[in-house]
Amino acid sequence: MSQADLLSVLVPFTAMLGIAALLLWLYSMVRKARPAARSMRRSLRRTRSLPLWLRLLLPWSGAMVRVVGPRLPLTLRQGVQWMLRRAGLDEDLLPQQFVVVAALIPASAAALLGMAGVSGVAHWLAALLMAALPWLWLRDAGRRRCDEIVRDLPLYVDMLTLALEAGGALSVALRVATERSPDSVLRRAFQRVQGDLRAGRTRAEALRALGERLDVPSVTPLIAALIQADASGGSLAAVLRAQSEQRLNERFSRAEKLAMEAPVKMLAPLVLCIFPCTFLVLGFPILIRFLASG
Repeated sequence: MSQADLLSVLVPFTAMLGIAALLLWLYSMVRKARPAARSMRRSLRRTRSLPLWLRLLLPWSGAMVRVVGPRLPLTLRQGVQWMLRRAGLDEDLLPQQFVVVAALIPASAAALLGMAGVSGVAHWLAALLMAALPWLWLRDAGRRRCDEIVRDLPLYVDMLTLALEAGGALSVALRVATERSPDSVLRRAFQRVQGDLRAGRTRAEALRALGERLDVPSVTPLIAALIQADASGGSLAAVLRAQSEQRLNERFSRAEKLAMEAPVKMLAPLVLCIFPCTFLVLGFPILIRFLASG
């Protein structure tokens, strides 16, 4: 066999071996990447309640969390944990993760501003502003969640009361309230209570866990009254009826308070924005006539 014939046989054979090796390597990489992809999908589903900026920075904070997390003071972790629980994010985010992400934001902003040539007072003011934004967002998220709970609580208590007065048990009343209400914080919280009851927890334990998760002053007396009525064998419907009337009165009083605060909050925009513009519109023609006559 000549050298040309040998090359005509070896070159296709070598190419086929190379293609087979490449396909095997790609198959092994896909098999290795499949668990990572499933883990990433689970992580994305778990953190879908987080804002976009937090989801983007969270994967970059893993190494820093492992280094900085154990060294954070216990009081700081407890305070951040309370803020996360108040905002409903304690199941999606650890305190040390939020602290690290909150530190990454001003550090990244300072580095970008330094690369852009910004220095001096403006550089440090921008870094301080970016450092405060995550904490302000977390505080506002907690307030919005509390306002939503206070707003929806009378409706849920009324539905529970009607279901109990119709002869249903607490589990039936919870199912009726969750099935006939839109998606909200209270709906998810009551679904969690149903899951706790199905898992074998007692009614008092499930209600205490509900109060700890919501952590709202309006919910605390409701939970205490339900636990006391359950322990003493009293009527849950009567307790919920009284709590419903009390929650409605609190909601009306809160609306009156906000309505009385509205004129006070309008003073700053009136004095700083509306009054100067009004005086400018009224005084400009007078000034023009005065200058023209002079």
